[in-house]
Amino acid sequence: MKRTLQKLILCLALAGNCSASEPVQIVKGPISGHVHPSIALSAKGTLLVAFKSGQILKVSRSADRGANWSGPKAIATTANRPASVREVKRYEVYPGTLDVLPDDRLLLTWNYIADDRAKDKYYERALLYSLSEDDGTNWSDQGLIGPVNKKHLGAVRHNVLPWKDSRWLLALRVGSPRIFDPRTKTVKVFPLREPDGKQHEFQQIIRTASGVLLAMGPELLRSTDDGLAWSPIDFPVSPARRDNLEGRFLTPLKNGGVVVTWGVGHKNKGLHFNYSPNNGKTWNKEPVVLLPDTPIAARYYSARAVQLDTGHLGVVYMNRTGVYFLNVTLDEIR
Repeated sequence: MKRTLQKLILCLALAGNCSASEPVQIVKGPISGHVHPSIALSAKGTLLVAFKSGQILKVSRSADRGANWSGPKAIATTANRPASVREVKRYEVYPGTLDVLPDDRLLLTWNYIADDRAKDKYYERALLYSLSEDDGTNWSDQGLIGPVNKKHLGAVRHNVLPWKDSRWLLALRVGSPRIFDPRTKTVKVFPLREPDGKQHEFQQIIRTASGVLLAMGPELLRSTDDGLAWSPIDFPVSPARRDNLEGRFLTPLKNGGVVVTWGVGHKNKGLHFNYSPNNGKTWNKEPVVLLPDTPIAARYYSARAVQLDTGHLGVVYMNRTGVYFLNVTLDEIR
């Protein structure tokens, strides 16, 4: 208790540049490659972290808000090659997103990448998904999103946004966002352009507690009319060259606030946070940095965060030594 109080006083003295909680290791390292953990909080209160291990995705679960984690359990369907992709020697199972749907099911997405370019320029990145109705204990057989015009859709990096009529809005790493209907298996373009007509690629699209849409790509766009019109926002986490904001992650809060968790580059240190109190309209200019001396992967991957309750954020991140969870007090980063 005394140590915790001392740490809290130190955090206040440093204006929030450390965290009163200690990181909890979920996966022990050393690790390398496209591990890319994602996080979700189920309707029953279970925290889940999905990540890549070998050529399969695994999931760890916590029933006590991240204090303790189960051993990783393989999700068998993620190792399977879809029939629409030919068998090649060079392939990869590539992690995507973990989300909770309005009907409380868990949705997991990933890619199966087949690379035979050395032989005949064949390269496909199939977008796949699986659903769980029991807090991630069991998962459905894989489903396929696409292809479109005989070409697979590629990666969904950050999240899938539940849309009208039980459809899903997919912010693709490459190309226009798409709306997918899991009942009919149809895919259509979601038109999302700047006021000047430019069409960008967007890494993440979220809906705030008040219904405002935020689309994060080369810049941050905001819509108050369900995507009919968009306005650019003065976003403090501006992209560097050749960076589509892939090292950033938006988390909507129940009070209408939004947190962006971010880092820059392969040599990034610390978890950076900026906060918006008003549905992404304005943002704190200066970031709050937690764990400032800790290496945290950021380039082409972002630490992911989910709101645990009215006062806490759960953050998952990775570095060479493993995958970690950090319970962050929202007052630290606002």
